[in-house]
Amino acid sequence: MKISVNSAEKTDLLLLPGINLSDAEAILRERDRKSGFASQEEFMDYVARLDVQPHFYKKIEEVVDVIPITSGSARVIDF
Repeated sequence: MKISVNSAEKTDLLLLPGINLSDAEAILRERDRKSGFASQEEFMDYVARLDVQPHFYKKIEEVVDVIPITSGSARVIDF
């Protein structure tokens, strides 16, 4: 089962290998600041900055899913 990082709660993020409480909280702050991660690559770049041990990095990449959050405020122009 994959964890969708753009909708995951703190308890979900704590299930990721090598992610501790402060890491999970940092991920949530970054996700809120950016209004969601745009891609798995962007998320994994952020995880790398958290000093997660290299052997956990690949395991995390295998169990996360990043579905970009789309805004519901787009304008539709009807001609």
